[in-house]
Amino acid sequence: MKVLNILARICGIFLVFLSGALLIIMFLSKAYLGDGLGLFKILRTAQIITQHYAGLVDERTLLDGALEGLVEKLGDEHSLYLDGEDFKEFSEATNASYAGIGVYIAQTEDKKAFIAGVIEDSPAEEAGLKRGDIIEAVNGIAAEGRELSDLSQDIRGEVDTTVILTILRNGEREDVPVVRRNITLLTVAGKMLDGTDTGYIRISSFSTATGDEFGKTYKRLKGDGMKRLILDLRNNPGGLVDQAARVAEYLLPPGSTVVSYMQRDGEEEVFTTTGTDDRIPLVVLVNENSASAAEILSGDIQDLHAGVLIGMKTYGKGTVQGVFSVDTDEAVKVTIAKYKTAAGREVDGTGIEPDITVQLQPNSSVDYQLERAKETISGMMQDR
Repeated sequence: MKVLNILARICGIFLVFLSGALLIIMFLSKAYLGDGLGLFKILRTAQIITQHYAGLVDERTLLDGALEGLVEKLGDEHSLYLDGEDFKEFSEATNASYAGIGVYIAQTEDKKAFIAGVIEDSPAEEAGLKRGDIIEAVNGIAAEGRELSDLSQDIRGEVDTTVILTILRNGEREDVPVVRRNITLLTVAGKMLDGTDTGYIRISSFSTATGDEFGKTYKRLKGDGMKRLILDLRNNPGGLVDQAARVAEYLLPPGSTVVSYMQRDGEEEVFTTTGTDDRIPLVVLVNENSASAAEILSGDIQDLHAGVLIGMKTYGKGTVQGVFSVDTDEAVKVTIAKYKTAAGREVDGTGIEPDITVQLQPNSSVDYQLERAKETISGMMQDR
């Protein structure tokens, strides 16, 4: 009898714990899925599939699909579940390194892809690819009409593998094989334009070291006699907003708003910069691939009349994403706020119109946008 009482007590305690655990699960399910039985429904659906589906089932694929589906249902193209290759590519972009060939690509208005720039000492340069080359196909797949993001993904790949670009140059078509390798970029590069007092600085993206790189480059060019600056933000997909703010320290007036966020609770948070009174005439180059943090910086410069924007209308990505770890190699990138530029402009879905519109031409090695920037800045006065 004593043993039975002990067993009954143990069973009672177990049932209490089990009931408590079930209540907690139902509470969490209600809080995060809107249905107290939501987690059980997910498990039941997975059970039905694995037990009754006629084809082969990979349980891990089911899990990935469920996680991806949660984020996909937000209907936000910038909110993503990142795993495997997606997580790897995101990490590479944040750290300014990737496996590829070293080209920047752009499109004409009718979606013909062409090479807008070639990175120095890259596999693309070594293979003879040039600015203006029209990309007709990547590994035999036609390029015309496709999204630039898809083309970029096809051009990138594993180190030491080969991608074949079908190039049209001066009416002649050629298949150019290029061996991919690790491309580690300094996100900032700068030089003095020959025979002038104008410096040229290009920022390819805003990654972890961009602020420091820009500061060093800016100070070096100032020491070389820079009295005017052309800042190139073309094909800059954005990145870390705090690094764009670091760059703004050298370009905007003191106390300027760099970016403001509308938080989930409706409250606005404003970030300002100490700025500088020691500013110089500035022209900023932008194009249809200038996005996110690049739009924040260029929009601020335009709003505050700190420089002239030249090129094409920017991409129009005016949201800020936070990245939250799920596992060591998995994360969720989710939109946490919409940003506004210094004058309170929202650019999401609209982009920023340059002050002077200039379009590049395929099959031409001339950088018409840069040439217009040189003409414009030569007529700008130091005292602004």
